[in-house]
Amino acid sequence: MPSCKKNKKCCTSDIQYHKVLNKNGFTLAEVLVTLGVIGVVAALTLPTLITNHQKKVTITRLKKSYTVLSQGLIQAQLVNGNYDTWPVGKDVVVDDYFNTYFKPFYNGTKICKNATDCGYKSIFPWKNLSDVQLGWGLFSGDSRILFALNDGTVIFMPNNSPSSTGNNAYFNYLLVYVDVNGSLSPNVLGRDVFLYQMDNKNTLRPYCYAQTNTYINEHCKKGGDINVNYNCCSAKIMADGWEIKDDYPW
Repeated sequence: MPSCKKNKKCCTSDIQYHKVLNKNGFTLAEVLVTLGVIGVVAALTLPTLITNHQKKVTITRLKKSYTVLSQGLIQAQLVNGNYDTWPVGKDVVVDDYFNTYFKPFYNGTKICKNATDCGYKSIFPWKNLSDVQLGWGLFSGDSRILFALNDGTVIFMPNNSPSSTGNNAYFNYLLVYVDVNGSLSPNVLGRDVFLYQMDNKNTLRPYCYAQTNTYINEHCKKGGDINVNYNCCSAKIMADGWEIKDDYPW
């Protein structure tokens, strides 16, 4: 660059150029303040965005699993007769029961002899919304059926477990637990684990489907009595039009 002493025109132009830079640029302090504001806004909004995304993903998986299960049970009954005529209690031979009533009607399904076969680290992996461990042990045997679908959804049906006397303890309806993302966290009833039942018309319904909204809300919440089963969250979601609304105990 020519020396300003020898070229006054160049020197004047150079000074004007730097004046423009100083006029239109940002100081370091201004940049740091801006970044700080952006950080605060992100900290306030990201958790909400993440939660909303998790809710949408959960609803999508829940709808899909409910549809797949319902259609499979319909097909199984068309072939094998109504559910209320299927073997119960000590009459159930687990492998035969699975191979007859479930495997042919779900693509790529596999039976899990225990929870680890389905990817869980513990036989008791599920908790409720109050962080209390559920008492069901996840395995196939003693008339309990545990299996996974090809998309990773895990299905657990403990309905036919016999009582200590050998009689069927849950004769009136089939319980169906659905873990919509399999062994992935959080493994919480009402978050990614949901409960259904077969009604007296041999149709799959959300557990508590016949109860009042008041009852459903009281049995889908956090911090309740640990001796009460808070199993009605699938019914709440369905009653709310397949949405997880603001009053849902997420």
